[in-house]
Amino acid sequence: MIDLENPPAKNEAAIQQHDNQSRSAAQSVISSTVDHTSCISVHGAEDEKENLEKEEPYSIWTTGQLVRFLSICAGTGMISPLTASIYLPALNQIQRDLNTTTEKVNISITVYMIFQAISPTFWGTIADSYGRRPVYLCTMLIYCGACIGLALSPNYAALLIFRMMQAFGSSSVIAIGAGILGDIVDSKRRGSYFGIYSMGQMLGPVLGPVLGGIIAEKLNWKWIFWILAIIGGLSVIFVSLFVPETLRSLVGNGSGYANPTPSQWLARRRGQLDEEKIAQIKIANGPRRPMNFLAPFIYLTEPDVAITLIFSGFLYCSMYTFMTSTTNQFTIHYNLNELQIGLCFLCQGSGSIVGSFVKGKLLDRDFRRLKEKTARENPDNPDIEISFYKARLGGAYVSLFFVDALPIAYGWAMHYNAPLPVALVLQFLVGVSTSSLTICTQSLIVDLFPGKGASITASNNLTRCLLGAIASVAIEPGIQGVGIGWMFTIVGLLVTVTNIAVPVLIKFGPKWRARRAERYKNSNGNIEFTFFKSKK
Repeated sequence: MIDLENPPAKNEAAIQQHDNQSRSAAQSVISSTVDHTSCISVHGAEDEKENLEKEEPYSIWTTGQLVRFLSICAGTGMISPLTASIYLPALNQIQRDLNTTTEKVNISITVYMIFQAISPTFWGTIADSYGRRPVYLCTMLIYCGACIGLALSPNYAALLIFRMMQAFGSSSVIAIGAGILGDIVDSKRRGSYFGIYSMGQMLGPVLGPVLGGIIAEKLNWKWIFWILAIIGGLSVIFVSLFVPETLRSLVGNGSGYANPTPSQWLARRRGQLDEEKIAQIKIANGPRRPMNFLAPFIYLTEPDVAITLIFSGFLYCSMYTFMTSTTNQFTIHYNLNELQIGLCFLCQGSGSIVGSFVKGKLLDRDFRRLKEKTARENPDNPDIEISFYKARLGGAYVSLFFVDALPIAYGWAMHYNAPLPVALVLQFLVGVSTSSLTICTQSLIVDLFPGKGASITASNNLTRCLLGAIASVAIEPGIQGVGIGWMFTIVGLLVTVTNIAVPVLIKFGPKWRARRAERYKNSNGNIEFTFFKSKK
């Protein structure tokens, strides 16, 4: 068995024997970031490769630097969901000003979500090949330009085109941020960092409707996009100045040099960087592999990935039925205005923030406890291993009950005109339970494919946003057709069916991953190629 974070010395020797001249360091990086087995070792191999560990920590960045990178990525990751939700309170104004219909304005929401689903599959592949920084900056510049175009849109056609461009630019920042997180944080700490990172994504739906309602009421809808352009411009500045390149195939654990920040460029000009180390990493990485834009789709051919992403997608679908229906249903049942409805979105959003933060901490605790327990039960077996699937999903069962029951309870509470505080408390609990499970799945998929965090997160984004788009289109007609009680009962039952994913992944996931590892080994390290190999 191979330890994910600390591969045994005998494997290092085998790698060096296989390609001693130019690939030894690259294989060292791969072996520390791509697990060839279904599990991770309880006991590290520090004694077997003590010298190598001292020279090659997983990341050279300090905790303070990690927090800085994470804060910028979380803030930038907020832009995509913020852009989606800040638009909602202004729909009536847009309809009047552009002299169009409600149906056409709603199409602009669906189009945004479709491009939000597809775009990361393009950008994520580039980010996993050419680096995180150039894609980050390019996408955000496109986003800023689209926001300016939206603010100046004279008609509905222009609005629709620039809304597509806006999604094309903004939707990839979540996948790229997840890739950065996978590059710089090892598995045993990744859960809590993912929890903090995801809080940025959760803030978007919280702040968006509130800000949109205030801006639309006090100014007008075009100012929404001017403010978004300013936010996007600030993100470009912060990323360009303070977020270095992290792609491990380019810079290893951060010791290499590629796509530099201004400070890195100046440091090299002044001779303050370790040129020998930079040269070693460049030689070890070898030529860049051709990009495979089908990679995010190919990942879906693996059973553990497909099951995880379908499960995650239905969670997102459930969450979006609440978000999409709130404006209309709260107007009907509680006669609220736009600003009041915007404030109501705070409940589900704040619940999502709480769930993300708490579950992130619990994931690291569960990881550590499972590791210690297995070690105590097997004192004579230093190579005993624990499963990623159990470490990430073993504590999910309580949340599963709530994501099943809460939509049903909410639907019938609304059907019987329950007081507004009841509906808001239920929305808060939906946010907590859904986000806690989302953190589990996000951490798991990045663990499954370290070094490919942007591409695999793009696959996750594809399934989530497509299902979310379907939910946003179907929820209101469904409520009108069968009533809000039965419609949300259907939502709860659909999520219940997908819950089977958790025990299935815990039981069969390690076997599927072991087979993939064998194909990886036989394909000379080409991850995408392994998916075309026969699955025995």
